[in-house]
Amino acid sequence: MLIVTGTARIDPLSRAEFIAAATEITVAAREDDGCRSYGFYADLTDTDTVVSIEIWRDRSALEEHMTHTHTQNFLAVVPDLIVGEPEMSAYDVQ
Repeated sequence: MLIVTGTARIDPLSRAEFIAAATEITVAAREDDGCRSYGFYADLTDTDTVVSIEIWRDRSALEEHMTHTHTQNFLAVVPDLIVGEPEMSAYDVQ
């Protein structure tokens, strides 16, 4: 199993657009083969910080997800909706 976590700061002026894009990819990604869980969550102490948690069957399922149109569309728009660089980590677990 592969767990991917991320953290990003949403541009407050783009919050609605970010939520729409994140909702769209969440719905689509949850249908991807090998997706066990996929979501975005607000930091309780800083609502401009969003945390993503993805759980994939394995790395190949994530790699396939990265080729999908819904993923490419999200990756194309999200840089304009956040401040700075997102932080991402991946963990292979049993």
